[in-house]
Amino acid sequence: MKIDFLKAAARIPSDQLEDLGPVGEPVGAPVSRLRGRVLYAGPDGAVEAGVWECSPGRWRRQVKQAEFCQFLAGRCVFHADSGQRLEIQAGDAVHFPANSMGTWEIIETVRKTYLTY
Repeated sequence: MKIDFLKAAARIPSDQLEDLGPVGEPVGAPVSRLRGRVLYAGPDGAVEAGVWECSPGRWRRQVKQAEFCQFLAGRCVFHADSGQRLEIQAGDAVHFPANSMGTWEIIETVRKTYLTY
């Protein structure tokens, strides 16, 4: 069995992460851009883990799976459709239940490690 290992995820230079392009559902300008690296992807696509980075902007969250993430850098606000408002910064951990929808407001480029399931 191979153990997947990503050393110092917070310090990987952005240009060494895969350019994932612009967000899918931007809300105004600037349009956020995504970068990341998948550390593990389950055989059926139901589980994924990795590191993810997003530049400033506003956009609609599209991940329908449950997600646990640990923020490593930056600042943002998540405006949940339920009315909940989360001010998130480096060091915070968040669990999004499946189908948690809302709008991201990225204030300072954020980086997080994540697990979707």
